Amino acid sequence: MITMQDDSGEAPNAKTEPVTAREELGPTVQAVAARIAEEVDSMAAGNGGIGSMGYFYDLAKGLFTTRARELRAAREAGQKIVGVFCNFVPEELVLAAGAVPVRLCSGCQEPVATAEEVLPRNFCPAIKSSLGMLLSGSPHFELADVLITPTTCDGKKKMAEVLAEHKPTWVLEVPHTTVTQPARELWLAELRNLKRNLEEFTGNRITKNGLRAAIELTNRRRALIRRLYETRKRPAVPIWGRDVMLATNMWFHDDPERWARQMELLCDEVEGKKEGVRDESAPRILLTGSPVILPTWKIPRLIEESGAALVADEVCTGAKVVWDPVYVMDWSMDEMMLGLADRYLMNSCACFTPNRARIERLRQFVDQFRASGVLYHVLMGCYIYSIEARHVEKSLLERGTPMLTIETDYSTEDVEQIRTRVEAFVEMIQGQRGA
Repeated sequence: MITMQDDSGEAPNAKTEPVTAREELGPTVQAVAARIAEEVDSMAAGNGGIGSMGYFYDLAKGLFTTRARELRAAREAGQKIVGVFCNFVPEELVLAAGAVPVRLCSGCQEPVATAEEVLPRNFCPAIKSSLGMLLSGSPHFELADVLITPTTCDGKKKMAEVLAEHKPTWVLEVPHTTVTQPARELWLAELRNLKRNLEEFTGNRITKNGLRAAIELTNRRRALIRRLYETRKRPAVPIWGRDVMLATNMWFHDDPERWARQMELLCDEVEGKKEGVRDESAPRILLTGSPVILPTWKIPRLIEESGAALVADEVCTGAKVVWDPVYVMDWSMDEMMLGLADRYLMNSCACFTPNRARIERLRQFVDQFRASGVLYHVLMGCYIYSIEARHVEKSLLERGTPMLTIETDYSTEDVEQIRTRVEAFVEMIQGQRGA
């Protein structure tokens, strides 16, 4: 693991005043908050009468206010705030160190122009949006004491250099493959280094009991989302896919125990629901590809507005977060660290080569959720997912499952064009089923 420095060789903020947390929101962050509220209010207006979703709607609308105040209070009480990008940062280690993890990936258009002052225009919109939020004064960035960036793509690697100009930044080296023993050993060494860094940074020792408690809590949360996904295997799905993805996204933005309690209530309500939000004749769509990040919900929304049922996803802001628990043979520190390393290396990210595990995971999801089609979402400039689309489509077509690839960004200008393509795809599936 690398601790980033600026060009002078000094630690970040050694020459300048550190970024501090402000109470007021700047105009860009206010615009993002308004976009989130607009999207969430639209979802709430037609959510099929699921009252337990109200908590997650409120949580999303309060990201920059209510949640920011909680983070500020935790920081003032002496806890460290750890800003993370991507699913490869083990939340269990952060929690066991007594710190608070906060996800900093952004999915909005408003801060992109600010980021383009320091990044190329044809860069990944997720990276531009995330960096733009830092430069625009997002309270989550300003409250973070340290940032952790995995090397999952070239964009994240280079973004770390810019982040290090503003905050202490650690770069977590992710192996390029999962199928060799040296890769596994490298990853285990990285996580051990991360553990040591967190202990030194927080001043808290990660104990066996503390790490076990964090693993058990995170496994319980993963099990709750799998439980919610299980309801979508019904012929008539009882909950909108966009609602499931929102509740899953809020995993990154809430107190873990509180989130688990609310998710349990949501599971109870959805499991007891008799009617579906779509009847069993609706085409069943699986969403995969680049991350879908609030407030840019246009892909899941357009899938469901086209008359289809979004029955599952394989994106890193959805099922990839939750599907695989941490397995351990015993509760020794060595075994828990090995279990964490193995679990996070299971991630079916397109950054790995070869990536047979992702193909196999998609095939399993198609079978388990009886998907009649797959929508492959590619963010412009997200080359690893773009390149892998061809292999995924070939594998799916061999099994008779059609796939539609949509390349887009965070703007709203292409919504109607995408709607036309998605509607045509859904109609094609309906036609094939009726033939």
